[in-house]
Amino acid sequence: MTRKTEAQNEPTMPPERSLRALMQQLDELQKLKNRNYEEADAEETEWVHLTQNIIEAAFGKPSTNLTKFYAASHAGSHYIGGMSPQLHQSNFESRIKEFEALLRALIRALQLQLPEEEIKGAYDPGDEYAFYRDLSSIVAGATKGIFIVDAYVDEKVFNLYVDKVPANATVRVLSNKIGANVETVAKMYAKSRPLELRSSADAHDRMIFIDQRGWVIGQSIKDAARKKPTYLVELNELAVGALRDAHNRIWVAATVVV
Repeated sequence: MTRKTEAQNEPTMPPERSLRALMQQLDELQKLKNRNYEEADAEETEWVHLTQNIIEAAFGKPSTNLTKFYAASHAGSHYIGGMSPQLHQSNFESRIKEFEALLRALIRALQLQLPEEEIKGAYDPGDEYAFYRDLSSIVAGATKGIFIVDAYVDEKVFNLYVDKVPANATVRVLSNKIGANVETVAKMYAKSRPLELRSSADAHDRMIFIDQRGWVIGQSIKDAARKKPTYLVELNELAVGALRDAHNRIWVAATVVV
């Protein structure tokens, strides 16, 4: 008797859309953390169905990624004959952990499939939108963390850029001059996402570090390309490491604002 194999369905969703969809599901997954398994059951079930459909559309069916998703959905310890509420809760927490690890890996895999957006790099006076477009596209690609160093920040850094950072990524902002409005907005953001704001008189540069990469900015973000020309240039690997380490040392000694 010939064994019947499952028909192969090719991916139906382009990588760009798949990436956005999985990043959204990763954000939604954070809402299930630290919940009681019974109270979160309906939301988890809805999340699982939608995420499975996205993975099927993104990678086809069958696929190793879909198999990994099935495995994550059965994480934990299971016994015939019933389980205690404590074990159900433990299994729920194990599933959330495995789901998160898998989605992060899938997001990274999709990012590698996409061509990097061409960054203009140099901006004339009045070219504010082009600067915003390029910097926001960089920020939106963060998966682990973002570290903004800018001597003069205002609310724009939160409203235009921090708001684009995936909710699972940590955000650190180091500045020299921090006004009351900036502190107020930062505190509101910190209620719903991992965000820290610190102040130091040693913060003079204008840089942004995202995951393992880094860029230097010609002007403070709030004024970039408004009245004067500016630039947004990626640092090489050696410079990224050295400059990140130097600013991390400033960060450790800086005054905690939020």
